[in-house]
Amino acid sequence: MANIEIMSFVLSFVLSYIGVPMILNMLIENNVVSQNYKGDDIPYTMGLSFVFIHTISVYLIMLIYKFKMTNIALYLISFILMGLVGLLDDLIGDKNIKGFKGHIKSFIKGKLTTGGIKAGTGFLLSLLISLLISKNIIEIIINTLIIALFTNLINLFDLRPGRSIKVFILISIIMLITSNVKEFNFFFYSFYGILVIYLPLDLKGKAMMGDVGSNILGITLGIYCAFTQVFEAKIIFLIALIVLHVLAEKVSFTQIIEDNRLLKFIDNLGR
Repeated sequence: MANIEIMSFVLSFVLSYIGVPMILNMLIENNVVSQNYKGDDIPYTMGLSFVFIHTISVYLIMLIYKFKMTNIALYLISFILMGLVGLLDDLIGDKNIKGFKGHIKSFIKGKLTTGGIKAGTGFLLSLLISLLISKNIIEIIINTLIIALFTNLINLFDLRPGRSIKVFILISIIMLITSNVKEFNFFFYSFYGILVIYLPLDLKGKAMMGDVGSNILGITLGIYCAFTQVFEAKIIFLIALIVLHVLAEKVSFTQIIEDNRLLKFIDNLGR
């Protein structure tokens, strides 16, 4: 399996070395820019590069190593669809409506928001995947919640340069260590190859990945967790996800990080 992981990393690295600067320039030339937290106009939706590069990389790995589609197909379909709704939210989303509560209230009032579409699509995909891979009702519930909450998790931290990607890397490493199935490890190694090229741009405030990026990083964590972790590990991940989402509605993660010396140091690394 190590050869597959190395090959996946190398493929994504090479594709990113070529593709990321081209997509960045395309966004700049077409004025696809948005203000970051400092008020600077920088290219956003750079998560598009993740969609193209990761999808091509995964297909090439399947071709080289003769992988069967099955669960990988479920992942790729969900990955691309979440990227699409994330892109929709980036381009025409109402930034004044925040959180689950805001989108639910808008839906009840008869107003459909891109955030509502994103949440609904994420939950539906989570449920469908869980129905296909789970053995009983308990597994269906747990897998659905894990995939849905992970899909939204990265977006909660995407408030400062590089922060959400650091969260993704940390959680993915933990999952690689705790996984009971190693067949899907190349999902993460493919992203590591991309992030070697992309992350410096994000850290220096030269680009933002947008919801299209945070959505697909999140759903990758969720699906990998559902595919590879034992029941006990899933319960631990689920409890952590619930706690983080409840906290996100009540407190500012940015303020918590600013008030903690270690978290602030990690958060500022590379900037």
